[in-house]
Amino acid sequence: MNDYTKAEREAIARKKWEESTIRDNFVFGKTMEMNPDLCQTLIEYILKTKVEGITYPEREKTIENRIDSKGVRLDVYVKDKAGTVFDIEMQLSSSSDNLAKRMRYYQGMIDGDNLKRGEHYYSLKPMYIIFICPFAPFEYNRHIYTFQERCNEESALFLGSETNKIILSTKGTEDDISQELRNFLDYVETGLTADNYTKKMDNAVNIIKNNEKARLDFMGYEMDLLEREMRGREDMRKIMEIEINKKNQEMEMEINKKNQELAKMQNEIVMLKKQIAMMS
Repeated sequence: MNDYTKAEREAIARKKWEESTIRDNFVFGKTMEMNPDLCQTLIEYILKTKVEGITYPEREKTIENRIDSKGVRLDVYVKDKAGTVFDIEMQLSSSSDNLAKRMRYYQGMIDGDNLKRGEHYYSLKPMYIIFICPFAPFEYNRHIYTFQERCNEESALFLGSETNKIILSTKGTEDDISQELRNFLDYVETGLTADNYTKKMDNAVNIIKNNEKARLDFMGYEMDLLEREMRGREDMRKIMEIEINKKNQEMEMEINKKNQELAKMQNEIVMLKKQIAMMS
């Protein structure tokens, strides 16, 4: 892939913005951020229980616990009045292994960010990591998959870490969720509205899409991603060049060594021929 000029990066970002829907991480995050009532309702649909208010501790939450660690940028990061943490992600990667490892990493990063130096572990609040997938993440037909830490030997025994991982699939066919949540997942899948909630959601998305600041933020973010991608490719090229040069040097040294051994053997053969000639 060739490197992009600034104009090309801008054109790519503009086209992506024009084609973006609720499936796009940025659009989904902005919609939830600017409409906390929609976010709270979605959480209630998923958990099948009332949530006592939600707040955004930080907008566009980014966590980088160590200077050399991989940071994470969360789509939707909220807390309710009891301090329960909710991380909701619009997940487009279709690898189930990637989902599992990503959830594991997000959980650790969020816990590390919430537990301050000197605080006890019991200070950690319950956590829900929720991935919305416009694909079938497993070989089943469910809309919802909930994972908790259960003992293999005693199925009624839970570890009690209060961590919950939920994966939602727009491709589900089982009758395993409420009609309201099904309507939302259908909206993510098709863009079609079926009730008052999805109509409000679609209206909120359209407002975001017509917001000039949101458009500029999106394009800036996407152009930055493309630039980092190019820098990454350049760094990879440099690493490959170093490795190739190293291999070439090793091969040259090996060839020189073999040539020296061959020259030595040839000299020994010449000496042996001389000795044979002197004896005859």
